[in-house]
Amino acid sequence: MKLRTVALAVALCAALLPSCTASKGSIPVNKKEVMDRFVAGTLDPSYAPAAFFAHFSGPKTGEPAVQAHLQFYLETNQDILKVQFEQSAPRIQELEDGRTDWMPEDFYRPTLEIITRLYEIAGKDVYVLPTIYNPFQVARQSLGERRIVEAARNQPEALKSVFDLYKKALLWLIRECKAAGIEGFYTTTQGGEKKFYDIPGGFFETYIKPYDLEVMGECNKDTKLTILHICDWEGPFDDLSRFADYPGKIVNTPNSLDGTTPFSLQDGYKLFKRPVLGGFDRKKEINTAADTEVAAMAQKIFDEGPKGKVMLGADCTVSSAPLANIHAAVAVAHRHTVD
Repeated sequence: MKLRTVALAVALCAALLPSCTASKGSIPVNKKEVMDRFVAGTLDPSYAPAAFFAHFSGPKTGEPAVQAHLQFYLETNQDILKVQFEQSAPRIQELEDGRTDWMPEDFYRPTLEIITRLYEIAGKDVYVLPTIYNPFQVARQSLGERRIVEAARNQPEALKSVFDLYKKALLWLIRECKAAGIEGFYTTTQGGEKKFYDIPGGFFETYIKPYDLEVMGECNKDTKLTILHICDWEGPFDDLSRFADYPGKIVNTPNSLDGTTPFSLQDGYKLFKRPVLGGFDRKKEINTAADTEVAAMAQKIFDEGPKGKVMLGADCTVSSAPLANIHAAVAVAHRHTVD
């Protein structure tokens, strides 16, 4: 283990200690137990878990990627260690029915190596949650959205073969993660946005939901913590009820429908009947406000959200947010007032 990794591992242990005094000694030191109690509804109500995520500008593989994840976790003192999904699928030039050599089953081995290292360093005390894209998101990397839509209209069997191939690689990654000790995942979905409604044959019913449920089902099998992220980065949704039966112990949704109608944490809790992650808009004040304003916003999120069911965060990655603002938000989550 490199010297810097040793230093980070020591700092990681130290970073966990303040949480034990957050509420008169009643908050667990171990952040896995924090999350377990939160999901079970038995966590001290003055302490809520928090997590913000960012894509890193440096190398996406190897030890530099491991260090970047650890550094961000240590600097923010959040309650999970989410591993970003940074390995892009290879580009596909021409779709052909039945072709299976675009992507080997173990394509995500470099990502697995990052996940395994992070688990070895930090997995005893905090849930290391690999991000798992759905097959549509992987296909978007290799084909692009326009070609996916064209193939759904004109080459449906060829497109299904691509989705099957990517599903196979994702399932390999998930199973290898679990074999390495990983106890949970952060699962994401795209492809159910409003802009795909007019594709004949039921785009969501054919290319999204069946694949999602198989991949997410494997993530939820024999694991302890899973977070479902419904991602509107590529376009708005007008209805989230189609995801109500998706698995995941915590749900992270967009902050609005159609890009205009607010969708609150209360709305999310009412629909999914599970704890919710979020509160901040990735595009707004978390990036630009003063840290004192962010702290006030965080308290307001708890005041207005479902009591004891809010894990503070944002609706997606916040790579532009100053660390001071993330610090301020997390600090409020760890000692917010309760009515």
